[in-house]
Amino acid sequence: MTTRTMRVPVLLCSFVLACSYSAAGQDLSRYRDVVFGSSLSSVAAITGANATAVKVIHQRPALIQELTWRPQYSVTRPLERSEAAQEVVFRFHDNELFSVTVVYDPRLVVGLTNTDMIDAVSVVYGPATRTPAASQGAAVAPPGMISGSTALARWQNPEYEFTLMREVYPATYRLIGLSRQLNTRARSAETEATRLDKEEAPRREAEQAAAEAARKSAADEKTRTSNKGAFRP
Repeated sequence: MTTRTMRVPVLLCSFVLACSYSAAGQDLSRYRDVVFGSSLSSVAAITGANATAVKVIHQRPALIQELTWRPQYSVTRPLERSEAAQEVVFRFHDNELFSVTVVYDPRLVVGLTNTDMIDAVSVVYGPATRTPAASQGAAVAPPGMISGSTALARWQNPEYEFTLMREVYPATYRLIGLSRQLNTRARSAETEATRLDKEEAPRREAEQAAAEAARKSAADEKTRTSNKGAFRP
């Protein structure tokens, strides 16, 4: 057996370990130790993610926030365990976790087939519903684009779902999990936030223009006063 052919099962084993770490088998209500509906502070405490780096997406009509975790740099990760998850983004609606997006390190999924990946995730979440793309080769970007995503498989029940995506560039995989009820609320809030942003844009622009004019006027007056006091004909 060549080094290349040996590498695939070794990587797959590492990926399964990473997926199944501290997760209850076939429990779609969580990603690893993090349960949907959890607060931002509890997710930060469980993962060790930097809670001060939270990104606020919208503030009204609901608070939508993002917390990014990079497991490969986690101080709690055992040194002997390979970590395939390069970045995990947790999204919160009014401080309740509604979605998780996991992007895998392209270096650690080289050689893995769609079936390899689906089987690995199925160890954690049970039998998958595969899409026609699961039996095809690498994903292809839409015409005129350099990147794109293709859904390969889903694990779902009435409350939760996970979808495995194959990415074109970089060539990797992405796992998206969500609470259906909380995700519906979050999407509705984001739609309304976008509408409010558009509606309020003229007023905000006018306020910004007025503030800038006032700042410039104050600066001009300060310069005039200074020059006036120092001027000698």
